[in-house]
Amino acid sequence: MSNEELADRLYDIADMLEIEGVQWEPRAYRTAAMTISSLSTDVSEVYRQGKLTELEGVGKSIAGSIEEYIKTGEIEKWKKLKKKYDIDFSTFRKMRGLGPKRLYVLYKKLGIKNVEDLKNALDKNKIRDLEGFGEKSEEEIKKNLNFLLKSNTGRKLLGSVIEYAYNLRDELMKSGFFEKVEIAGSTRRMKETVGDLDILCVSTNPSKGMDFARNMKEVKNVIVSGETKTSVDLDIGLSCDIRIVKKESFGSAMQYFTGNKDHNVKLRKIAISKGLKLNEYGLFKGKTAIAGASEEGVYKALGLDWMPPELRENMGELEAAANHSLPHLVELSKIKGDLHVHTLDSDGADTLEQMAAAAEKRGLSYIALTNHSRSLKIANGLDEGRFSPLMDKIDKFNSKSRIKVLKGVELEILKDGSLDLPSKLLKSMDFVLGALHQNLKMSRHELTERLLKAINSGLISCVAHPTDRLISQREALDLDFDRIFSACKNNDVLLEIDGFPDRSDLPFDMVKKAKEEKIRFSLGSDSHRLEHLRFLDLAVAIARRGWLEGKDIVNTLGYEDILKLRR
Repeated sequence: MSNEELADRLYDIADMLEIEGVQWEPRAYRTAAMTISSLSTDVSEVYRQGKLTELEGVGKSIAGSIEEYIKTGEIEKWKKLKKKYDIDFSTFRKMRGLGPKRLYVLYKKLGIKNVEDLKNALDKNKIRDLEGFGEKSEEEIKKNLNFLLKSNTGRKLLGSVIEYAYNLRDELMKSGFFEKVEIAGSTRRMKETVGDLDILCVSTNPSKGMDFARNMKEVKNVIVSGETKTSVDLDIGLSCDIRIVKKESFGSAMQYFTGNKDHNVKLRKIAISKGLKLNEYGLFKGKTAIAGASEEGVYKALGLDWMPPELRENMGELEAAANHSLPHLVELSKIKGDLHVHTLDSDGADTLEQMAAAAEKRGLSYIALTNHSRSLKIANGLDEGRFSPLMDKIDKFNSKSRIKVLKGVELEILKDGSLDLPSKLLKSMDFVLGALHQNLKMSRHELTERLLKAINSGLISCVAHPTDRLISQREALDLDFDRIFSACKNNDVLLEIDGFPDRSDLPFDMVKKAKEEKIRFSLGSDSHRLEHLRFLDLAVAIARRGWLEGKDIVNTLGYEDILKLRR
């Protein structure tokens, strides 16, 4: 059982209860599901500690459902509801434009249970004639379905995988059968999505080591079983290859299995040009291994500086390594604050005090409180009357606390490019994130002009999650980023790297391009609850993948220097 599977069950119950017209339970189940999906530890461990009801949104009733699932793998309430509503809610939740009640209409009128049923109905134009839909609605559903099908690759978001992967590594290491265990593959490169896990080990007792690996509690199925390689299906929904390699080959194996493919192909060509052969077993001159025990040794023998795994995307890193001009990538330890945090004053789950305390515990010295502005009603956006007392509260908090809170907002950029709050209020704030959330069915030119007007206003500090993509759910906005980059540079407006896993926005390749245009960045977790604060780490990973150094990122500044950005 994984947190993700349990969260899916709870989301399903919420959707089915919403169809039934239940008033408060759907919200409770969704809150609990969101909490569980955000946990960095296995929920079964929380249960063993007797702390389920301490989780946000988990009361006695939902705690009972969670306990039932942990013990039996089922929830009776889910089974009873599912008999009435045999719909693939989990997949449809990844698709825009079809909430539970609309799904139920399609189920009741056309018998649509899953994506295949929906595709068939769309192909026959059956949906446009249903009450509450129409031809435009049908076309929008078709567009969203096509995007879902195109992006549904079976990959998982890095944010839902990374801690799980390193817990696996630690579990293997603690077994006592391994001298060394490391994560390789796209997880090591900190790619935004992960297709499978690769784990490399050194062991003096391979037989017992592999036997232990096959019998870990996370393993659902053994695909391949051997003394040097075992492949398994994990309860998180990914496969995992566990390989035992010789100590003298560990570095070359880590290099090979970290990737990416294009980086490795070019590296092998460099080896060939020097009369050498490179593979996962080592770097060879004839039959003699000249390197392989360490990655650093392999790269050095090829005349290259070692580079962090995040850079290995064949985007010029090998050329820079040959010229000794690799960037000094920003380190997480240099990040002093989180510049995108929400509280329950808008659509967050925790208080200002709770978020600040949790951020301080993570080693930060400040956060920016960036609740939504008034026009985003779905997120309980704040108007001027609600922002004023909140800003007074921040002043009082800052007078007594070591960690400081910046007065901020995630500000709606309206359809005509004007801003959602009065300029006087915005000028009194410390950090203003300008964001596009609504009225997005506009042309490339119209959307670009709208954003440019906001950037040129002199009132925003930063463009929030600039492409507005949601991985596997929503396409990036079609914007003229050459013009946007130019405007940001001319107005000293930052671009955000939003670390929330399904956003991961700005994408790393665009980060690198913006850096080349001399634009600076802010990093934010986009936290809506305490557990989300760890997503700042993912924003740092994207920054590193985009070649950013400390000087490129304002979060490396102290609190007083951050305040000066608006003065």
